[in-house]
Amino acid sequence: MAQKAFPRMHSGALMRRIFALLPLLWLVVGICARADSTPQPKVPIPESGYISAHEYANAYFGFTIQLPKSGNFQIRDFSQKNNTRVQHYLLSQSSAQKDFVEWSITATQVFKDPDQEAEKAVMFRDAPKQDGPQALSIGRHLFWKSDTEKTDTKPKLYQMRYATGIGGFVLQFSVYSYSGKLKEELRQNIESIKFFDPANIKQELAKDAQPYLPEAALWWLTNAPQLDLAKLDTGTLFGTKYVNSSLGFSYVFPNAWRIAVGDPSDPKREHQAASGSLNTPQSFSEQCIRVLASAVQSSADGQSGFSPRIVIAAADPACYAPGEKYPESALDRTGLQVFGASLIRAFAGSPLMGRTAKTMRAAEIGNHLFFEIPSSTSAPIVGSALRRKIHMLFVLTNIQNYWVIWLLESDTESELGNLVKTSISFDSGSRPGK
Repeated sequence: MAQKAFPRMHSGALMRRIFALLPLLWLVVGICARADSTPQPKVPIPESGYISAHEYANAYFGFTIQLPKSGNFQIRDFSQKNNTRVQHYLLSQSSAQKDFVEWSITATQVFKDPDQEAEKAVMFRDAPKQDGPQALSIGRHLFWKSDTEKTDTKPKLYQMRYATGIGGFVLQFSVYSYSGKLKEELRQNIESIKFFDPANIKQELAKDAQPYLPEAALWWLTNAPQLDLAKLDTGTLFGTKYVNSSLGFSYVFPNAWRIAVGDPSDPKREHQAASGSLNTPQSFSEQCIRVLASAVQSSADGQSGFSPRIVIAAADPACYAPGEKYPESALDRTGLQVFGASLIRAFAGSPLMGRTAKTMRAAEIGNHLFFEIPSSTSAPIVGSALRRKIHMLFVLTNIQNYWVIWLLESDTESELGNLVKTSISFDSGSRPGK
């Protein structure tokens, strides 16, 4: 069936229009324990945790905290089944054995300096008299602490807040207690938190630890689209035009480039990124990302320098931003910031994005919302101890719940600008993911 593309202007209208519109929206990004059968995300999410009889461990942020030994605490789930995904409820417990006590752990995504936001987060708005936050070190992390007492109640009410900035989030521990004894035990537990590399989570777990996910996180995971990249058609090449009928788009590669459909079987062949081969980024498997097509510029002089390249890939969002909702509009500023930050956390430092990634642009083209993240990396210069700067451009849109990604790379900004002008078009039946 013939494709019906959006109206096209000369020299690749859509991709050029993306970059014409992007500057307008430039954004600075920066329950009870369940059995092993509980559905688990493909990669850790902020709520990913484990609970044992005496300890809670978080697999995303990488920390353990002792649970209170006295007070007969029970888990209370305050997580919310909504699409904001800015505040994450990790754990909350309460005790009503004698005097009511409640403590909780939350993680809030922030877009400004995390340490400054953590300092603000511990202040009590309803406390007329309180000292400024106290700075302290817990597990080699800068924490801010505020505490207050309300003496107009019987028994006295104690309130404490601890917060630290970590990975674009403010991690907060809150205590609300009518028991001075339990308040002191919780204080000691919080100030004895141990941090570790999340990659080593299995080494840090107690023997009786069980996976734990709050109800809302479990709901997001079980309601996410179930995708199968292995069954996705890799597409067809007609000269320099790549067509993927299953996803409903086509893309025209530059003339005189060496083009391949599918993932090159040999990672040592010429199709290589400056920061690694075309194989999947980080440790994600082919179940998470699949290269659909790629092209590298033919070297006219035969020199072994860096050759500009373009890669098109399809990815399963569940591997990179589980539970994150793809924004529906370029006018949803908060949604764009949250999603853009998630992309940077997921891909920065991988073969698809340099570690320098800090900013994100977004624009709506037809019915598709595109994200663009510029970054850079470096590649060795043959025969020299020096390295050359490689300019990278990561472009992503959502089609039928898959992420479709373009990676553009060049060692000159002018050449990267030329790559941007290549053309993309969509079938009339092509639709973004829900």
